[in-house]
Amino acid sequence: MNLKKTLIPSLPLYLCYCIVVFAYFLVSQQGFFWDTVQLGSKHAHWYFEQNFQYFLLPESMDSGHPPFFGMYLAICWQWFGQSLTVSHFAILPFTLASIFFLYRIGQFFLGDRKGIFLVILLLADPTFAAQNLLISPDACLMAFFLTGVYAVLFEKKILLAVAALGLAAISMRGMMVVVVLYVWQLLYSERQFFWKTMWQKALPFVPSGLFALAFLSYHYHETGWIGYHEDSPWAESFQRADFSGFIHNVAVYGWRLLDFGRFSGLLLLALLLFLNKKLLLQNFLANEKLKKIALLLLASLIFLSPSLLLYKYLSAHRYFLPIYFSFHLLTIYLLFELVKEKWAKWIFVAWVTVLFSGNFWMYPKQIAQGWDANLAFLPYDGLRKEMIDYIDHEQIPLTMIGTVFPEVGARKFRELNGRAEGFKQANLATDRYIFYASVMNDFSDVELEELEREWRVRQRFERFGVEVILYKQVR
Repeated sequence: MNLKKTLIPSLPLYLCYCIVVFAYFLVSQQGFFWDTVQLGSKHAHWYFEQNFQYFLLPESMDSGHPPFFGMYLAICWQWFGQSLTVSHFAILPFTLASIFFLYRIGQFFLGDRKGIFLVILLLADPTFAAQNLLISPDACLMAFFLTGVYAVLFEKKILLAVAALGLAAISMRGMMVVVVLYVWQLLYSERQFFWKTMWQKALPFVPSGLFALAFLSYHYHETGWIGYHEDSPWAESFQRADFSGFIHNVAVYGWRLLDFGRFSGLLLLALLLFLNKKLLLQNFLANEKLKKIALLLLASLIFLSPSLLLYKYLSAHRYFLPIYFSFHLLTIYLLFELVKEKWAKWIFVAWVTVLFSGNFWMYPKQIAQGWDANLAFLPYDGLRKEMIDYIDHEQIPLTMIGTVFPEVGARKFRELNGRAEGFKQANLATDRYIFYASVMNDFSDVELEELEREWRVRQRFERFGVEVILYKQVR
């Protein structure tokens, strides 16, 4: 075996694998956080405690998605034990799959030696990194999406069918991403054979389409609704935005694209397009790789943007992950295509550095931040445990302490410790104690001012800019 031609070129990929596995060991005791409490822990608890007697979730926690992510975690608990370590490492195979297919996609567009650059770029993206270190279904969604992109590029029809089925089983947003992959193929297919191609290209998507149709029909038959219902805890998020709400969503959409260091990539893309606009216009149709990337971005924008713009509160950073990837892919391709490799590598280093710095961005208290969208949340779990230890030492019942998302409810859903007690929903007019943390967006500006002005700090812990505070009423 020629090590120079086989093993050595793959060493950067293996190094990325090792770094990711090490990162999983570091976070293996981190509790469930943010939306993963609902989409991961609560769903898995239901199936685990009910021993899979029921297929659908109870209405109080059913958000309309296929429940297979929760089932998957519950199966892992049954086989390996109900622990945070098992929960985190249940996501690791999906993260490793994402890295592998990123590497192969990078090789397709950038060449064999530069495939690793795309891996480094996505690992540096704060939202991709955060979702993969959380116990999140969006880590699985991205793994299946990247598998699908690879399968399309290399014409692996069976693998494409598996990827599409996985996407449909993860969530309704995954079903939308299936449409993105299908339409992407059609957009760059030969026009003279469009109708024939349309049916041929559809074959790998038939299993996922039948699955989605069967699940949504069964769910509607059993519950009478799809997606949400009027009494759903998430009903407000699905309300249609009025004109002013739409304008607000457009602004938030733009902010999400620029947030956490991503402005560097979009600025670089704008410069590359502006400085080479004549060359790109002349060669666009002849450059098959560029055309494929541009059409993937177009398909992602067309089919994923409407839900982000037309509804009130469906603009979380994790919803943008396929769009982020498409922008990153277009930018890195143009960088190495249009700039001399020596300079392109230095520009890439600067770009990745700024992008990775987004993991340390924190906004003032008055600005809501996507705390599951960068790694700034990591100190919170340890601070939370310190505060709960202090509360236990002071013998203050958790039921006397008010708080807001993501901390309302039983501790077992966050720590997998079997403890049913937990913090209550905050009411500053009646509560004696309030638990506040930097990662909470649901305290209003007025409530924050009242806490600072009229309440006494009983205890405070702070680390790397993240703080937790136990307030006591003094009135």
